Amino acid sequence: MRKIQFGDATLVTLTDARPPPADFRYAFAAHTADFDAPARQIWAPDGLFHTRFAVHALVQDGAVTLIDAGIGPEPSAYFNGLSGRLDTELAQAGLDAAMITRVVFTHFHLDHVGWASREGRPCFPKARYVAPEAELAHWQRLGGEAALPHHVAAFARSIAPLLAQGLVDPVRPDHPLPGPLALTYRSLPGHTAGHCAVIAADGARRLAIAGDSWHSPAQIERPDWGHRADADPQAASAARRSFARWAHDTGAVVAAGHFPEHQAFGRVAAGDDGGLVWEPLG
Repeated sequence: MRKIQFGDATLVTLTDARPPPADFRYAFAAHTADFDAPARQIWAPDGLFHTRFAVHALVQDGAVTLIDAGIGPEPSAYFNGLSGRLDTELAQAGLDAAMITRVVFTHFHLDHVGWASREGRPCFPKARYVAPEAELAHWQRLGGEAALPHHVAAFARSIAPLLAQGLVDPVRPDHPLPGPLALTYRSLPGHTAGHCAVIAADGARRLAIAGDSWHSPAQIERPDWGHRADADPQAASAARRSFARWAHDTGAVVAAGHFPEHQAFGRVAAGDDGGLVWEPLG
């Protein structure tokens, strides 16, 4: 668990689960020819992709907004029985389910929706749930064809009950998200059809929760490296480039949920070769 202060709000990164490391060449399968590139040597020196399934909690005046909802409490067949511990992480941060008034999804992959509901009941009884309009429309239009089967099953288990109860609010990018904290979506399609980052503003300062824009810090230097879960690799690469440039130009603090916890908060900085690189906060 790590925390940063942003204005009068606190952002806490919570690790719901941590899968075993995978071969970097498996995670970024289309780019095995670049395996010995400097970006991989810096960010994956052991040749392994170390990741985690994070949930971010934005706390202000006793109200809590969760960004994404982890893998969930039930063992995941797709991840060999891995289950989440968000309830424990919340307790260790001095938070509980009753304090959560809003859950904001960046997209609907299984490691982002697991704690949304359980056995048809919302896990956070006082919360409204917010989703990118394009992401929700994609799933409602395509149903069982919207994504790979393990994601479809997670949507049916965790999101469909909320939709049936009228608890999900679709929101367009750049429109204010309903709730106590001033947040907006930034559209970054490619990883999924309606994938978004979540942006908070405090005067001229910006805080961005990146969703799955990046899975490894190496992708900021090498935006052409797509993760195997990207639905549209070309669009995802373009989104990584534009988002990194925006983060650099605005000086935004960025929270990246799949980065190892000690690298989870950072800024996008100029590299020695004129490109962009990840610079973790101390």
